[in-house]
Amino acid sequence: MSHQSGIKSNDELRNFFAHAKQENIRMFKVIISDKEELVLSVNHKVKNSNWQADYNKFVLESIEPKSPCYIFYRLDEKTNSGYTWLLILWSPDFATVKQKMLYASTKSTLKMEFGAGQVADELFATVEDDISLEGYLKHIKSQQAPAPLTNREEEIELLKQNEDHTRINVDTKHKTLQGVMFPIENSAVEALEFFQSEKSNYVQLVVNIEEEKIQSKNLFSSNDVSKIEDIKKHIPADRGRFHLFRFNHSHDGEKFKSIIFIYSMPGFSVSIKERMIYSSSKSEMIQYIKSQYGIDIGKTIEISEPNELSENFLIEELHPKKVADSKKFDKPKGPNSRGAKRLTRTDLSN
Repeated sequence: MSHQSGIKSNDELRNFFAHAKQENIRMFKVIISDKEELVLSVNHKVKNSNWQADYNKFVLESIEPKSPCYIFYRLDEKTNSGYTWLLILWSPDFATVKQKMLYASTKSTLKMEFGAGQVADELFATVEDDISLEGYLKHIKSQQAPAPLTNREEEIELLKQNEDHTRINVDTKHKTLQGVMFPIENSAVEALEFFQSEKSNYVQLVVNIEEEKIQSKNLFSSNDVSKIEDIKKHIPADRGRFHLFRFNHSHDGEKFKSIIFIYSMPGFSVSIKERMIYSSSKSEMIQYIKSQYGIDIGKTIEISEPNELSENFLIEELHPKKVADSKKFDKPKGPNSRGAKRLTRTDLSN
């Protein structure tokens, strides 16, 4: 599943796009601002007729070791629509996980707003050797040649192919979400073990985006939370959360202890970063709980506000009503006036 951040260019950048295509602009840099907008950072005009002459000077001086960015670099080839461009996504190894995810999931939007038809090539770079002129020329060569890629080139190519499908993966042998290295703190481990041993019926998990950790702020006993109404009191109205609830109930004369995973995320009052990180990590968090603790999750539901939860709602989700089989259509009888049936005489002359 593809996750797009929803971040778009501001008015200044959209106006600059038209200017860059018509004027002698060789290179410009785009970043995501604190206001969660794509904004213009720096730009340089054409100084040499050969695009390679100023490449390293313009590109290498524009990147920062811990901050991702986008770089558009004008090539010398021209089509009916104008000059072709190289689009670079600089995502350094030392950038934070949330920055990498945010820039990866916004690149497609930026490309479309600029004009995808004029982007002749794309480059994904994590270290300076990849983004330098020498690195880009190797990139061109590797695309043209059928020779096998090196281990590092295979790694970068895999990242490039999946940059719009950023996911948080779970390694069940470690208390860590290995895909983005979100450690699961002892508080969350303790809460899940408490739930596993049935000393608790409810766990609330928090993705601490600033510290990049999975936490549990409270340890709930079975007496603290036993009914769905108890959960509603603990669901924040302005933050995302993961919840694990053991729903003790009866249905059709049988008793059940159904385990439900609830993903609560308020509307657009929550930042794009938070929505995206929670959405990307949900399925992996479920898999981690199942494989690490052997907890059988019977149902997964998503809500935007606590009032959506009720005992009847959960029962309907867990035990959907069976639709009665529709009565078969009987062929209508023929009219009585048809007369006697005809008999076909067999020809015995042969």
